[in-house]
Parts: sequence; structure tokens; C-alpha cells
Amino acid sequence: MPFFLFVLACVEIAVLIKLGQLSGGGVVLGEVLLSGVLGMIILQLKGRAILKNVAISVFIGRLTLRSLMRRELLPLIAGILLIVPGMLSDLFALYLLLRYSLTHPLSSGSTSDTSDADGAIDVEYKVHDDEPRT
Repeated sequence: MPFFLFVLACVEIAVLIKLGQLSGGGVVLGEVLLSGVLGMIILQLKGRAILKNVAISVFIGRLTLRSLMRRELLPLIAGILLIVPGMLSDLFALYLLLRYSLTHPLSSGSTSDTSDADGAIDVEYKVHDDEPRT
């Protein structure tokens, strides 16, 4: 696995160098900065909701890799890949974002992150106020 990551990093660098030779260093610098900012925005917008949903799934015992990949993990992986400089990682991140946006269309009326009924927990409870002792 480390060898594969090393080869992938070398390919990323070679692609960036070739892009720099073809179009100039400003284009490469702009692409790296733009993808990094986009990755940070995605992580800020979706990061807390993803971590909250993962924590709830762990708490209720419904955490599976398939459910994470289907629901919430794709934007997190895409945001991290966008922060990593390189064209291949950016293209894969854009593929993940496109896949996520096709499976999770934006709802027009609701801005709530807990809109799907699978993660809802319904609990009855009573509030007991203790009388102050005098």
C-alpha cells in the first residue's frame, strides 16, 4: 500500500509538471489554490454534519461501511482529496461530488441535515422537576 501511494504521488507530480509546461505555472498555481479552497469549503459545510451522523450511527450501532459510503462519507473524502494538490486527486474528488449530488439532490424546502427517516429515533420521555428543599 505505501508503494502504491508513492507511485500515485509521483504520477500526480508528473501530471502537474506536464500541465505547467503546457500552460504555464500560473495555471497550475491557480488550480492548486482553487481546489484547496473548494475542499476547505466542502469540509466546513459538510464536515460537522458528517461527523454528527457518524457519531449517532456508532451510538445506535448501525455503522457499516456501506451505509457511510452511501450517505455521508463521499463529500468528506472529496473535500480531503481536493485539498491534496494534484490533478488526478481533483478529478476523482469531482467524480465523488458528482456521484453524491446525483444520489442526494438538494431539497427545495428543507435545510435540515436530518431529513432522511432512516436515522430518526423516536423516544418518549418525561421531565421531572425536583422540588427545592427548604
